[in-house]
Formats: sequence, C-alpha cells, structure tokens
Amino acid sequence: MANNLILLVLPILLALTVHISTTEIFAQTGSMFKVGAEGDYAVSIVPGASQKDNTYHYYPPRIAVPTDTTVVWLNGDIGQPHTVTSGQPGAADEGSIFNSGVMPAFPVRFFEFTFTQAGDYPYHCVIHPWRVASVSVSDAQFTGEAFDIAVGSGATWDLTKNPRVLLEITPKTAVLDGFSPIAYNVTVNDGATNKTMVSGIFTTGGDPLPLELVSGEGNETRSYGPDFSTAGAYHIQSDFKKGSSYPISVQVISFDNRLIDNPVRSTFNLQTNP
Repeated sequence: MANNLILLVLPILLALTVHISTTEIFAQTGSMFKVGAEGDYAVSIVPGASQKDNTYHYYPPRIAVPTDTTVVWLNGDIGQPHTVTSGQPGAADEGSIFNSGVMPAFPVRFFEFTFTQAGDYPYHCVIHPWRVASVSVSDAQFTGEAFDIAVGSGATWDLTKNPRVLLEITPKTAVLDGFSPIAYNVTVNDGATNKTMVSGIFTTGGDPLPLELVSGEGNETRSYGPDFSTAGAYHIQSDFKKGSSYPISVQVISFDNRLIDNPVRSTFNLQTNP
C-alpha cells in the first residue's frame, strides 16, 4: 500500500514543481567557453546592451551570492561582442580577478567564474565601458538541524544595496550525488503578519538548492526558474520590505523520487535592514 501511495503522490509533486525551460546554449568548438556549462546563477548581456541609453546592460545588474557560487554570463546581444571584466573601467587592476575576453554573440557565448572569497566585485565591458555591474559575495551561513543555508547578503539583507539575495540550501540528511532528484519544500512567511507569502516545491538533480529572493519588482508574488534547463537558481519575487523579518522553512520531502517519511524541517529567519 505504501509503495502505491508513493506512485500516486510523486506525479503530483512533480506537477507542483516550479520550473521554466530555457534555450540550450552552445559555445564554438575549441573556444575557452565550455559547451553546456550550467552554473548556479545566470546573468544575461541583454539585447541592445551596446547602446548607452538601454535600460539594462547586464541583467540583473546587482546580485548578492554566497561564496563558492558559480555565475555564468550569457551574451544575448546578437551580433555584438562584449566582455565581462573585473574592476572599474580603466583601473590599474582591471581584469585581474576575472576576464572573459571578447565574447561574440553568435552563436551564443558564455563565461563562468566561481567566487571563492567574500567581498564586492564591480565589473564592466572593456568594449563598452559605460556598461557596469557588480557581484556582492558573503560567507554568512545559518546552521540548522537538517540544513546549512548560505546567505549572499550576510546576516542582514540590505535591500538598498542589493534588492536580490541568493540563498544556497544544503541538506544534511540527503546524499548530494549530483544526479538523484531532490525535492525541497520551501515556505516563506511574512514575519510581521505571519502570513505565507509563497510555498512551493523546487527540485535539483542531487545538488543543494540555489534560491534567490527578489524585491522591488512589483507586489505580485511569483516563482520562476531554474536559470538553466536542468540546473541553476530558482527565484521568488515578492514585496520584501525594509525593517522586516522573513521566516524561511525548508524540508527535503523526496530523494531519488522516493517520499521521505516524517521529513525534518529547519526554519531560518532572514532579517532586512531598517
């Protein structure tokens, strides 16, 4: 009877999983860019990025991620070469931390870099030096009974500095083998009202869950992702406010398509700046 129940419930879980597909990405053979790279977080070089009056050049322009996050930049500005170069334009240390070199956009090209040290990393395009953006990296971490949660913003989420923050949720009760599906049940509550803002199931292929909270882009709560077809960050967009707290509860409810009896729940209370 228990096995039959698993077979009945799992399709429902899969149907509830938040997921959008993305275009497959290919690099030219023999280039410095890996074919099929799938990091933790995707940043796009948007169409029209070479134009000064474009609303965005890199999108998102400011991100906050935990240490050991691999960011992948995708050049989607068809026909326009660009770079992803660390530092301020023209600075003496320009490109000393990371530098993509020239990224042609056809076929789509990408560059990836893993941030292993906490700090703030401005970057720009050497060809179009008015195109600037930044990555903020934190080594802050919450340790719970069943999960470790790394927080890209540090202990307090500064909404003024970073309207987006990436969490990396690592379970202690599941084997992270890189291919066995793990279903995470995540609930975000508004600490002021104790109301649930979002509750959903997010799956990874045997990896920790990268989950970004996004504020300031409309009051409607929605979830989307992952960034790549089978990997990368999921995103929760909602009306996160300054001077508030947001309890985030996490469970692993299935591993390798098998339901877990009595899954352990951990709750992390994320504070925002006044």
